[in-house]
Amino acid sequence: MYNETVISNGKKISAGKLVVGLVLLVIGVATFLESANLWDSGSLWSYWPLILIAIGAANELDAIRRRKSDGSYVLLGIGIWMLAGSFGLFGLSWAEAFPLAIVVAGLGVLLHAIIDVPSPQEKENQHERQQ
Repeated sequence: MYNETVISNGKKISAGKLVVGLVLLVIGVATFLESANLWDSGSLWSYWPLILIAIGAANELDAIRRRKSDGSYVLLGIGIWMLAGSFGLFGLSWAEAFPLAIVVAGLGVLLHAIIDVPSPQEKENQHERQQ
């Protein structure tokens, strides 16, 4: 119910699935154009960690809407780590950028500890333990 984005005609779609589909479409078209010698992607492939970031962010948005963690923050953290390490962002090497992934994952765990709603079964188990 909360994990879907409503588009203008009232149909609901998942933001995570939408991003994954768009990413696959773009990669497929770019690869086809390159193999047909119609386009040279050159250094564009060096930005591939942005794919992980986009998928992780879209899935995390769905998880926040559902108020149920799915671990997307880990993918988001890995993407940020790889992007920072690949380009030396802020002068960081791969090893020095790794704590960024840990920080993002930690923030995701904290966020979901605060906002996640327990399932009906979890609520029932908590109620039984209190009695």
